[in-house]
Amino acid sequence: MDYRITAAERASYKRCRRLWDFGSSHRRNLEPVQTPPVDVAAAIRDALAVYYYPGMWDWQSGIVLPLVRKAFMRSIAGQPSSPQRTVNVDVGTALLERYLEWAPSLDDFGPIRIDHEVEALVPHPGEPGRGLHLPDGRRIVYTDRVDLLAIDVYDVYWVVRHQVVTAWQDIRSLLLDEESVAACWAWEDTYIGMDVAGTIHNEILIGADYGAPPAGTLTGRAGRGGYPQHEGSGGGRNVAQHQRQYGRPPEPEGVGRVEQQTSGMIRRTRIRRTREEIAGMGTLIAAEALEMLDPAVAVYPSPGAHCTACAFDVPCLTISEGEDPALDLAARYRTRPVGLPPKARLGATGGSRGGVVPPGS
Repeated sequence: MDYRITAAERASYKRCRRLWDFGSSHRRNLEPVQTPPVDVAAAIRDALAVYYYPGMWDWQSGIVLPLVRKAFMRSIAGQPSSPQRTVNVDVGTALLERYLEWAPSLDDFGPIRIDHEVEALVPHPGEPGRGLHLPDGRRIVYTDRVDLLAIDVYDVYWVVRHQVVTAWQDIRSLLLDEESVAACWAWEDTYIGMDVAGTIHNEILIGADYGAPPAGTLTGRAGRGGYPQHEGSGGGRNVAQHQRQYGRPPEPEGVGRVEQQTSGMIRRTRIRRTREEIAGMGTLIAAEALEMLDPAVAVYPSPGAHCTACAFDVPCLTISEGEDPALDLAARYRTRPVGLPPKARLGATGGSRGGVVPPGS
């Protein structure tokens, strides 16, 4: 079995090594005993996986939208109960409804894959063309789940990230979003020869009310907008095995690196990533993997604004005060159970046509 470094584990390692040490499946593998709040952002992503499901992108809104709402409620129902469950469900429901109203005024792409897992062999820093392996021969791989792979009118591929936010993110933080760039690198490693132009950050703002959405769609297509499945340009979504594009097509003239559009409570930031930026991510992940695998790796906290929401704040403070956290760990945490692999979606494994059973039905 491969040694898997997930995007979430890498993020925790870079944010705070003490957080990583407590929570990583390769370290202490702990989770809080107390039930966490309902994850509205995860439920929104599950709903949007149905909204952008390739196999029913051409279907009428009257058929699709009830399935989208059903997917949201199913995702919420599948999470543990919490004291704020009702409030969070109300917030998430209102947010989803506003998204369904405003998204057609921004969608200018067609969906290729949704909620798709990518797996890339971590390269060996000293031996180009060879991957990293453990002493027992197991491969070291980096894994992530891509919310959406989209294709635009120029037949260019984009990695799309759905992000529920309480305030618009600074453009610099989006430019430096390593996890999104790593997803581009992992996608290209998974599908050799299939270049990704860059990332689209689909920010969804909580608590905003901008009145009535625009009457039309950005592309002029009725219903949900975007580009339909049957179009040859800006589509290619009927090609199930990613054989439409090999290599990167010429960039449209006069297009800058960053394009940003806002409509109501949705903001789309499209960032073109350079070849060096994407390829360099493999080298960076390799260096981090070697650090994580080092038995003598230094484990220390990185205090910051994220500490207020950290699940391990109590034992972290105990350690910082020079005390033994054993009692805190025994009372508040447990070993995380081995989870089942996520259920595959039809749109995650191939571009389906009409007549299939859509996800969330």
